[in-house]
Amino acid sequence: MTPAARPRKRDRRYWLRLLRLFVVALVVALVVPPLASGATSIYALTHSFCAQGATPADFNPHYEDITLPSTHDLELAGYFIPGDNRAALIIPPASNGGRGASMHYARMFNQAGFSVLMFESRTCTRQGWYSLGYQEVDDVEAAYHYLLTRPEVDPNRIGLHGFSSAGATSLMAMARLPEIRSVSAEGGYHDYAALLGTPGAGTYFETLYRLSFIVTYRLITGTDIQNLSPMNAIPVIAPRPILLVYGSREVTLKGAEQMLERAIESGSPAELWIVPGADHGQYLSLAPEGFVQRVVGFHQAALLGSTGS
Repeated sequence: MTPAARPRKRDRRYWLRLLRLFVVALVVALVVPPLASGATSIYALTHSFCAQGATPADFNPHYEDITLPSTHDLELAGYFIPGDNRAALIIPPASNGGRGASMHYARMFNQAGFSVLMFESRTCTRQGWYSLGYQEVDDVEAAYHYLLTRPEVDPNRIGLHGFSSAGATSLMAMARLPEIRSVSAEGGYHDYAALLGTPGAGTYFETLYRLSFIVTYRLITGTDIQNLSPMNAIPVIAPRPILLVYGSREVTLKGAEQMLERAIESGSPAELWIVPGADHGQYLSLAPEGFVQRVVGFHQAALLGSTGS
């Protein structure tokens, strides 16, 4: 090899190494951000600080601190708030809610005579994360079996009320527990996988984001995101009554309309109450009188008869 050829060969190697580095950097720049974004999003949704909330002391000093044994060897702290009409409402926690995070609902139902059972999110236990509603059906089942031990509760007069992901949990729990007689669900998703979009559809970034979101969810929870589907639970609930509560500005309203249609097709006496001007979680604050009339009245009719007695 001539002395002149050696520099040319070194130049080619240099440029090949530079090209490889450029290709690697380009791949990293195109792949890592959407994958990291999807993984970070689902991690943030499933992990958050526990929000304990209040106690029932200011409206019912006769409440009891209870513990519910659930799956995965978890012990869930809860409140049992006795009522006087022999009916009971289970209020599952949404997301990172502690056992007192839904106290505004507990007050409303308890003052109407219902016993109320509330318990903490799995986020508040040693597990430390929340499955967005699916595994939490096990916790509703534990709450139901606890109510069967209470002499002041008629086993044939138990209902469910849930907000957001707990609304989804409540609908899925109704499908598993045929003994529960009524369910009201606010602002929850209808099918999580459908909300993420069709696999392969959308932009390159959206496709990788969706893939990362789904895979990370499975790694965290050990279950498939396809299981997050109140829509699939709806036909199993029939013919028990369903009340869906959503705001007119809610992004999940279209899914609620689909659930209503399926419920009616399946033979459930179902209703969708759309609160004018309300966004996620604003139903009670914007329409307090209507909320009592529609939601409390719904459970009174389902569990006590139309007279509410």
